[in-house]
Amino acid sequence: MTPGDTAVAVNPFFTNMQMDWNDPAAETPGPSALAAWLANLRSGLYLALFRAPGASPFYLSAPQLIAIVATSLAASAAGAFILAGEDGRFDPQALPSELLWVPLALLAGYLVSRAVKDARYVLLVPIAAGSTGVSFTLAADAIWYAADRVRFEVALAPGESFVYQLLFLWWALALLLAIKRMTAQAPSRTVSPVLIVAIVLLLPAYFLPAEPLWETPVEDYDADQEQPFTEQALYDQAQLLRDAEDGIQPQRRGVEDLYYVGFAPYAPQDVFMKEIIAVGKLMEQRFGTAGRSVSLISNPAVADEYPIATLTSLRHVLRAIGERIDPQEDIVLLHLSSHGSAAHELAVEFQPLQLQQIAPEDVRAALDDAGIKWRIVVVSACYSGGFVEALKDDHTLVVSASDATHTSFGCDNASAFTYFSQAYFDEALRQTWSFEKAFNLARESIARRERDEKLEPSNPQIAIGEPMRAKLARLEKRLSAETANAH
Repeated sequence: MTPGDTAVAVNPFFTNMQMDWNDPAAETPGPSALAAWLANLRSGLYLALFRAPGASPFYLSAPQLIAIVATSLAASAAGAFILAGEDGRFDPQALPSELLWVPLALLAGYLVSRAVKDARYVLLVPIAAGSTGVSFTLAADAIWYAADRVRFEVALAPGESFVYQLLFLWWALALLLAIKRMTAQAPSRTVSPVLIVAIVLLLPAYFLPAEPLWETPVEDYDADQEQPFTEQALYDQAQLLRDAEDGIQPQRRGVEDLYYVGFAPYAPQDVFMKEIIAVGKLMEQRFGTAGRSVSLISNPAVADEYPIATLTSLRHVLRAIGERIDPQEDIVLLHLSSHGSAAHELAVEFQPLQLQQIAPEDVRAALDDAGIKWRIVVVSACYSGGFVEALKDDHTLVVSASDATHTSFGCDNASAFTYFSQAYFDEALRQTWSFEKAFNLARESIARRERDEKLEPSNPQIAIGEPMRAKLARLEKRLSAETANAH
């Protein structure tokens, strides 16, 4: 303990304190620095449980504030490190967001001290907020760790996770109740200390949550590793794309042919590659797209087999299909599988190339420019509902793995499909030739799975024009009849 540390009894509501808050002359020397630090953490735990600190007061000094800040940072970093695992990386850019509460709490403490005319609140408010926050950080770490071990996928951003909001609300209510108790017998003031803390500290902390100090890398690539996209693969791309386009068979007069384009533009994870390859085979075997199917895949494992998935290659393939189909007769199914952002863009990545991300308007323009009238567009990505409004019309069926404000699930290397594509393609479309009925089956399956795994609902979306519904009914009838005749 340093000279000047004092034990603070806030008011008679807190019993067994060592001094009277309203009597500065009653200050007594405090214990050692370690004992004071432990006492502050213990008092924070009491406040987190909506209790008065009891026999354990807060000890106020600049070193104690620094110790509480360091403890809070260490608890947060430890939790993030455990979740990220050994492959995680320290993110120094997260430090400002992790420490944002400190100046906010000091400012709130200063304003409260002015309101109650007692300078000791300058340290009391941040020390109380920090020590209480440590308890909630440890609780959050335990929850995220347990959730990760049972393979839950918990979104940590405000508005995405009920658990996060519940923890934040718990901390906020505990702190506000503590401030109310602390200032209950303070001199009359014009501004409520509770309101000051709510506006100055809690409101910004809610809308600007801390980022994790340790993150699992989104990419599997390392700068010291051999570049996955080799020079030979680069020069082979033009020929691979020409071969894919040349292999597209022309339409058959009088037959409503189905053409398939698979698109997996995110190279760092294998699930998108595996999904597009598997769905391509399903389309050929069950829906008769052999010779009318093209897959564009960005992944180093197949860079010498498939054209990479970029907006440019997508435009080329759609244009080639548009030149071969009867636009009044044939249908094109475009399946997009990647990560999605809240800004409604598909992630397009293949190091070391700098590639354009894909927005809904880009997909619409590519289909329009190719002269493709009858369209099925399936978007398997987070926030993919943001594509529906831009793509829907009378001649289109649009299916998305989530709505515009929620994530979808299953984007890990160990999986053969994302959750939605497994439910839609690998399960539902093996039972029916109806793309609309398959969506209803998949939506029910996804809802069950998300409930079982306690995931926030992704809310898959669908939009279909009436002319397209009639068009697909004819396709369903033909496919069903051909299968029956084959047996």
